[in-house]
Amino acid sequence: MWRRLVLVLALAAGTLVFSSVPAYACKCALVPVKERVSNSALVFTGVATGFRAAKSPLRQHTYTFRADHSYKGKPKVTVKVVTNTESAACGVKFTRGARYLVFAGKSEGRLVTGLCSGNTAVAKGTRPLKAADLPAGVDPATIKQLGRAKPVR
Repeated sequence: MWRRLVLVLALAAGTLVFSSVPAYACKCALVPVKERVSNSALVFTGVATGFRAAKSPLRQHTYTFRADHSYKGKPKVTVKVVTNTESAACGVKFTRGARYLVFAGKSEGRLVTGLCSGNTAVAKGTRPLKAADLPAGVDPATIKQLGRAKPVR
């Protein structure tokens, strides 16, 4: 009798332990713009022009941008940035044809970005950012904290 009870309890405990899958989610800290710039290798505005999907979920998607202004670093007109495939892994999605303020770091010789980097969709155009170009709710002081915009050629 006791053996049967112990066996049933062991099976029940094993089912609970081995059937549970941990849930992962991207969690971002609120980081001031100056610190985001400092932590980035490249900060620029540009239009998303291309997308190459990862060949597997363990790889990264590649987005191509046509950069128009740089706030840190010296980008070429065409910039390729990689990001994780899933938002739970802090992957970010960009819409082709939309203009963004992109914060990219460097890893293994590639430019990388994610949900926590501070990327923001901005108004279309090719001029340096102005407060009116930012979406509602974004602090206009962001423009001043980015520093001087340099045209990308």
